[in-house]
Amino acid sequence: MEKTLTKLNELMKQHKTLLLVLPWFLYAFYLIVWAAPQYESQSQLIVKSSDGGSSFDPSSLLMSAGMGSSGFSNESQLVEAYIKSADMIKYLDETINLREHYMSDEADLFSGLPSSHKQESFYQFYLDHVEVSVDSASSVISLRTRAFNPEFAQVINQAIVVKAEEFINNINNNLAKSKLTFAKGEHEIVEQKLQQAKTEILGFQSRYNVLDPTAEGAAFQQIAFSLEATLAQKKAELSTISTMMSDAAPEVINIKREIGALQREINKRKEQISTTDPDSADTDLSVGELMAQYSNLQVQLQLAIQAFSSSLITLENARVETYQKLQHLVTIESPTLPDDNKYPTVVYNLVLFGVVLLLLYGIIRIVLATIREL
Repeated sequence: MEKTLTKLNELMKQHKTLLLVLPWFLYAFYLIVWAAPQYESQSQLIVKSSDGGSSFDPSSLLMSAGMGSSGFSNESQLVEAYIKSADMIKYLDETINLREHYMSDEADLFSGLPSSHKQESFYQFYLDHVEVSVDSASSVISLRTRAFNPEFAQVINQAIVVKAEEFINNINNNLAKSKLTFAKGEHEIVEQKLQQAKTEILGFQSRYNVLDPTAEGAAFQQIAFSLEATLAQKKAELSTISTMMSDAAPEVINIKREIGALQREINKRKEQISTTDPDSADTDLSVGELMAQYSNLQVQLQLAIQAFSSSLITLENARVETYQKLQHLVTIESPTLPDDNKYPTVVYNLVLFGVVLLLLYGIIRIVLATIREL
């Protein structure tokens, strides 16, 4: 065992250059000659409301310091989640043939999507080539998409922005419109009640051929008061004449006739105000009954008018609130068209790979030396 370890250790010393340099050169050949260039398009978005405000809340600056991602905008998080969802992948595959591009000849053997892949592999490949981040302070959404040519990288980014904007508009606008629809429905009910109250008053006036029973009742009472005043005057006149003339005197008889006529007229007026004529039609009511029914209709109309005014204010407030809550995905930076490939990063990868090779070589030498000492 010790001889084998010693021999293996000697071989590693003798072929040190081969073990370190050959893998590094092979990897360098892949990165420089064979690896397909990948281009990155980027854009920046933010969710803003119709009143000019954004989803950024100043209190999030304090919250984010102690609570991390709790300061993120809910709308921005929704956009981020939707971009990373399977629905977005399906949309991109149907509209711009995303899967076909990932499997095209522009990709190399290692960086492309295998032809025999599962849906989960396609989903993970998409997530590896699309990066979404949300700034916790400003709620600005940064989107980066990678593809094997600059034009398609921009196309992917543009398609995602369009679909994300449609998504955020739908979920917010539908909610706002449902609230406005409810307010309109309630207002229509109140408006129908107002029209019904108006119709009932017009029907009442037409049925009893009266414009305002209250005014007519007051006129009846005024006439009755005037007749009673005249009656009192005639009675006083009769009392005065009776002291000077006999009951058979023509003047006394005339005054008595006038008093009787006045009394009958007063009684008739009072009956019209307080009672219904039994010989009249069913639709004829006393002035008092007309006034009572008309007063009830007037109260119902006033209540309907007040309810209508209140409902109209509520509807207008709902419209303003709906407008203020309408949110849109605004593009701060349009999807860029990259001039040069960003991946693979040749220098960084080669340096990192060289460091890893040296570490592995050193670890193996240490392990062999340790085992041999045991």
